[in-house]
Amino acid sequence: RKINPFRRTEVIKTVGEHHEQLTAGGIAKKLGLHPQEVARVLTALEDEPEKVVYEDDGGFLGLFKFW
Repeated sequence: RKINPFRRTEVIKTVGEHHEQLTAGGIAKKLGLHPQEVARVLTALEDEPEKVVYEDDGGFLGLFKFW
């Protein structure tokens, strides 16, 4: 299923602003989205060749840093 490119950008931006502070549910609340919508975006991001977002052992989301 295709994801809305705006939603993708919104989720990545929010993860970056709250690096390792929010879970997927927290991102959904912050953006006013249904948790399933955020889950779809995160699943689509996992399928991309370049990994951008990761989840730590506590379920908190962060951005990979590329030097």
